Amino acid sequence: MNNTEIIACPYCNHDHYEAWAQENGYSAVRCCECSLIFVNPRPPQELITEAIKTGVHSELDAKKSAIARRVAGNVKLYEKVLRAMYSDLLNAAKPFKWLDIGAGYGEFVEAVNACAPAGSTVTGLEPMTPKVKDAQIRGLDIQERFLSEVSETYDIASLLNVFSHIPDFHEFLLEIKTVLNPGGEFFMETGNIADLTHSREAPSELDLPDHLVFAGEKHIRGYLDNAGFSIVSIQSRRIDGVVHTAKNIAKKTLGRTAPLAIPYTSNYRTLLVRARL
Repeated sequence: MNNTEIIACPYCNHDHYEAWAQENGYSAVRCCECSLIFVNPRPPQELITEAIKTGVHSELDAKKSAIARRVAGNVKLYEKVLRAMYSDLLNAAKPFKWLDIGAGYGEFVEAVNACAPAGSTVTGLEPMTPKVKDAQIRGLDIQERFLSEVSETYDIASLLNVFSHIPDFHEFLLEIKTVLNPGGEFFMETGNIADLTHSREAPSELDLPDHLVFAGEKHIRGYLDNAGFSIVSIQSRRIDGVVHTAKNIAKKTLGRTAPLAIPYTSNYRTLLVRARL
């Protein structure tokens, strides 16, 4: 594909890799040294930034969109996660400042607002205009800007299902540290795609090149450790139940690409990680 760049592994910087998957004219490769999976060659930074802002990869003939839609049911799910993983902070009833990075339509911001002690402030960052406007109409404090534009500091920062969009997570974690107060915390959610043997084990399309990097649990632990974070707790949750299988069957019926597998047999997990400086 024209106008792409060949890169070394974004985790270990080695340049030996093998083919792993293909989608939308792009290839995902697996690093032979650390097993990270990443798009290579990948779009140049200007196209990555453009897609982050617009939700559309203009270099693709199909103009694939990542704008998606708000999923209201996620609010209650995230409330349960917060009450389980942050019970100590919530029970302490001490107000905190929380920054959600890549907040999308604001489902997680809504969940934190519902759980947070009185006096807390919850702010979201989202560079994609349609999502920001939708969230602001619903009264959420979600701002259309990048992390690099933030000068305030917070007690907690979160990053949910955004990891795969970030070209260099080492550098991104260093940026996150600049907006955290001493002893601040970081919470993230991502999948463990790099722990899978074959791309057919993935729960859905990889969405290349909107998703650029796919980690496993060891990579997430390594990234955080290298940046000076210690893990407080980590949960891994499977999603390959009957409901997920039924949704994929429906997608197939509608002519969309979706993997079909026997429920409760996948090694894919959603990772929920709480870490602290």
